[in-house]
Amino acid sequence: MPRSRRAGPTSLLLGALILLLASGCAGSRPAISVTRIPGDPPPQSSFPISVDRPTVSTPTNAPAAIPVPIEQPAPPPAAAVANPPTNTVPQAPSTPPPTNWVRLDSWTARHPGVRPAIQAGSKILRIGGATSLLGFEPLPTQGTVLLHPLDVAKNLDPLLDSSPPWRRRSVVIDPGHGGVNAGTRIITGNRFEKEFTLDWARRLKPLLEAKGWTVTLTRTNDVDLSLPDRVRIAEASGAELFVSLHFNSAFPSQTAEGLETYCLTPTGMPSTLTRQYADDPSSRHPNNRFDAENVRLAWRIHRNLLAAVGMKDRGIRRARFMDVLRGQDRPAVLVEGGYLSNPGEARRIATPEYRQRLAVGVANAFD
Repeated sequence: MPRSRRAGPTSLLLGALILLLASGCAGSRPAISVTRIPGDPPPQSSFPISVDRPTVSTPTNAPAAIPVPIEQPAPPPAAAVANPPTNTVPQAPSTPPPTNWVRLDSWTARHPGVRPAIQAGSKILRIGGATSLLGFEPLPTQGTVLLHPLDVAKNLDPLLDSSPPWRRRSVVIDPGHGGVNAGTRIITGNRFEKEFTLDWARRLKPLLEAKGWTVTLTRTNDVDLSLPDRVRIAEASGAELFVSLHFNSAFPSQTAEGLETYCLTPTGMPSTLTRQYADDPSSRHPNNRFDAENVRLAWRIHRNLLAAVGMKDRGIRRARFMDVLRGQDRPAVLVEGGYLSNPGEARRIATPEYRQRLAVGVANAFD
């Protein structure tokens, strides 16, 4: 074994110097990165962990301890962020309003006697005591709304003409359904739409004849009649107008209520009702030649029915799938006189008094 060597004076001086330097740095506790292994308890902080060291008294003339700042990792560049914050809302580019849409205030300024009630974002049009449904939602603009040009041409402008949509006084009244085509069943019993429409038509015919009208009924009893047959009867009669009578249903819902009047949808406009049929806005049918007269006739009938029976106003609406309307070569409308699926309205419809009031309301439109 090698022999041990005794420390000389030089070694003692070097050791004292090392001790002095160590005591001067004892107040600083550097952060130590700790590597974790499976099974370790979870850390209590996301910051680096400090490890305590034995306290060494510092001489009075020792330099003050310098704190060591903890550096935080720099955030990754924007391109490296895979999932942006969820509260970030992309800003849509601003779109100028369509230049061909019509300002409502400009339209009413040209027609000071007409005051339609229209709101941005709603297709409801109230005018002259009746409601109609627009094809397109009006857009908000400075102090007024913008209307689609088709709504102006097909829903507003026709009502500026107060003359009746006929010259001769001849009309076909079409009691809906019949025979095996019973229509909807009344929710309060075992009676059907076909019975009520026929009774309504029979009550209406003498009222119109008393006003000088020539009236043709598509059916006078409980027979099955196809939709093309109804159009052919109107053609053979040479009648100037066509009015189809129906009652509505929303079964199994029992809450829907009120009166509706339908016209054929103008070309270029979406329908109010499609019933899962294809609704091609580009299609054109024979009855589209009478778009203006259709809405004028519908408005007269709808307004007078509301006054006669006091039911909820569900408005003048548009449909394209109704063969009984689109094949007509004359102004034509379809009237829904209430909901057989609504218990309250069903009880009223089942009474002769209510159906007489419906007849009077339609007849008053033909004055």
